[in-house]
Amino acid sequence: MLTNPKTLVKFNQEGKTAFFTTLKSRIDQHFKENNLSKNANATMVIKTIVMLGLYLGPFAYVIYFQPSWPLAMLLFTIMGLGLAGVGMCIMHDANHGSYSSNKKINTLLGHTLNLAGGSVCNWKIQHNILHHTYTNIAHMDDDIADKGVLRLNPHTPARGFLRFQYLYACAFYAILTLYWVVAKDFVQYRKYGRQGLYKGSATARA
Repeated sequence: MLTNPKTLVKFNQEGKTAFFTTLKSRIDQHFKENNLSKNANATMVIKTIVMLGLYLGPFAYVIYFQPSWPLAMLLFTIMGLGLAGVGMCIMHDANHGSYSSNKKINTLLGHTLNLAGGSVCNWKIQHNILHHTYTNIAHMDDDIADKGVLRLNPHTPARGFLRFQYLYACAFYAILTLYWVVAKDFVQYRKYGRQGLYKGSATARA
């Protein structure tokens, strides 16, 4: 079992190139010269309304009108599209603090993840800390951790049946949201607690 990743991985600062500084400077210059905001524009706001509508509208209809199962399946499909939009656009940008310059708006929209059945706190630890700090480092980046019958990392043991994962991977990805709602956050809460990632983690709790 891993302890806090910060105690296991150190980044060598010697010989650090000017790539990051130069890139950031040019990006800042691009926004300034073109009078652009680094935060969400009107198109993003419209997308936010549409995606939340696709998720919440069918959900409300199913709850209040209890449609026949063919219509319910169609509505659930639409909800899935909305949920993907909420996850990949709204809550992702908000929990990175980039949706708005207003921290309260980022916090509010970031919690659309909770609305979809996830935990903002766990997501920030997994994504903002473990993924973006230790990107693609085996056993550190939780985004590439093996998922039982799915091997996502070439540096983990390869079991025989995994050679067939290209045949069944899509089916398992389709039910990952169900796993997330039912068990994932509980598993992460236990693991991250043992690793000490909740203690003093302003990024995780922001």
